[in-house]
Amino acid sequence: MEIKQLSEKYIKDVAAIEKACFSKPWNEISIAAELKNEFSRFYVAVESGKAVGFVGLYALTGEADIVRVGVLPQYRNRGIARAVLQKSLEDVQGDVFLDVRESNAAAIALYRSLGFYDTGVRKNYYSDPEENAVLMKRDAVEGGGAVADSGN
Repeated sequence: MEIKQLSEKYIKDVAAIEKACFSKPWNEISIAAELKNEFSRFYVAVESGKAVGFVGLYALTGEADIVRVGVLPQYRNRGIARAVLQKSLEDVQGDVFLDVRESNAAAIALYRSLGFYDTGVRKNYYSDPEENAVLMKRDAVEGGGAVADSGN
């Protein structure tokens, strides 16, 4: 598996991952627009020439927001999300924020293992189905980069 920055080559793959993972998936046009967004950093996990997972974040001055994380169902539980998250965090300077569905225990455990902690709950944030969002933060790491994970 290789971790690469998103390019036009992988837009259709990422759109397929979106459809498999989210009730309100981004389409190819929305994903392609991220290539032109100066604040956008999208990384893909590539296996056999195909993107099977991805992470999208917005890197702003002094902080970043993780906005999308997805892995095709048949590729889950192989460390793909962890690998792409670690790579995406390497280039981040400052604090990192994200929100996650309250019921997504696997993602919450992964984020905690990478140094994120809960900062609050946003009631009824998600729809289809309606659900609370857990708000999480990873404090800035001196010199940027990913924190050592606990292996969970």
